[in-house]
Amino acid sequence: MRIKIKEVALAAGVSSATVSKVLSGRAEYAVNADTATRVRQVALELGYIPDVAARTLRTRETGQLGVVLEAVGASEPDGLLDGVSAGAVRRTFDGAILAGLSGAARELNVPALVIYPGGDVPVHTFLDGRVDGLLVSCDPLRGHGLLNALHAAPLPVVALWTQRVPAHISAVDVDHQAGAAQATRHLLELGHRGVAFYGGGTASGVEHFHRREEGYRQALQSAGLPLRPALHDGTQLVEAVRRGEISAVFAETDLGAAAVFHALHAAGLSVPGDVSLVGFDDILGAEYIAGGLTTVYHPAAEMAAEGVAALVGRLNGDSPRQTLLSPHLTVRHSTRQYGH
Repeated sequence: MRIKIKEVALAAGVSSATVSKVLSGRAEYAVNADTATRVRQVALELGYIPDVAARTLRTRETGQLGVVLEAVGASEPDGLLDGVSAGAVRRTFDGAILAGLSGAARELNVPALVIYPGGDVPVHTFLDGRVDGLLVSCDPLRGHGLLNALHAAPLPVVALWTQRVPAHISAVDVDHQAGAAQATRHLLELGHRGVAFYGGGTASGVEHFHRREEGYRQALQSAGLPLRPALHDGTQLVEAVRRGEISAVFAETDLGAAAVFHALHAAGLSVPGDVSLVGFDDILGAEYIAGGLTTVYHPAAEMAAEGVAALVGRLNGDSPRQTLLSPHLTVRHSTRQYGH
């Protein structure tokens, strides 16, 4: 039988109103500390369970946060992957995002996360009072139509994996440009001057890849080196290596790096013997690509956790803001000093 507030009040020797104030957890309800401790202890001993539905009707707040998870698709044409599964990216990022969400929810005492599927879900689906705020994990390979539709929604919204957001929407993303610049500088510090960017980059229309090529170009410009057009063809890359124009490659993704490795290997060229190679993302299994891929760690779990914190902050009155998390280079075995 469900224990009621009045039974907790009777056992604790206080009024029902006092029990309600204590168990609401709201700071504006000042209750003597000893009294509050006694009420909580009695409620625990009696097995009192708050009636969330009734509280929602009173406060119009659920304490729950909504999460929209867009599926992450393949980042490279199938013809370039040569047996490397794009599912690795989905498993890596989906797991990291969920781990970051759940960890932050526990730490911040969020009672529940309501997970919505991605895709063409009507906006009104998120506005039925089930959640107090919405976290949208954007697919960087698709448009952000949902964000545009939510820009005037009567609930706080935080976007993950994008820096292109409408007004009134917060955003948390990885600093792709800084990570790419760090990867390129690593190759330059090893003495390489013929450093190619492999991937769709700016021409792809994908926000992240655009920023990664910009970081690569920024590092070359800072070193006083001429800019090179992006490559996205294994045959062209091999020809440039054989002409002596390229001794190192920064690939915009780890899958792209795997494609580079397969193209070089098929042509009888080795990594890092003939070409030093750096990727981006540090996906599951990156340590097995090219004998151990040097790559930029993509802090997806940390990004998700920061997104939850940002959404809780919005609910507490914080203004919309953008947050960029710093990636870092993980050095393995696919790069070496030029000429050695």
